[in-house]
Amino acid sequence: MTAAAPGGGIILLGQNLFFLARVETAAEAAGRPVRQARTIAEFRELYAAGDADLLLVDLEGAAAVWDAVLTELMAVGAAGQGLRLVAFGPHEDTAALERARALGCPEVLNKGRFSASLGEIVGAGD
Repeated sequence: MTAAAPGGGIILLGQNLFFLARVETAAEAAGRPVRQARTIAEFRELYAAGDADLLLVDLEGAAAVWDAVLTELMAVGAAGQGLRLVAFGPHEDTAALERARALGCPEVLNKGRFSASLGEIVGAGD
């Protein structure tokens, strides 16, 4: 896996179309493109393109997918190479939130907090 160069793009890792639409709306206002990755292979392809500087990880998505992606990213030090990582999930799913933290994800938010600060999160890369 190669490091992503900052370029303003956003990758949303997850299968939830509801949150994809919300992220796209906020990102459009910030002038940032969003691409969705549903699988590890899709994520790797988008990440290798090198144009993303923000990865949003939906912890309600397939746990095997986000766990593997976060594990790989931490192994290559992606968070220190210009890729901002933000994981989000339901506040009652403490196991998923804690797992993302344990894997080294620097920002882990419950969905309410994520939704409330989405505009700031996607605009922060400008």
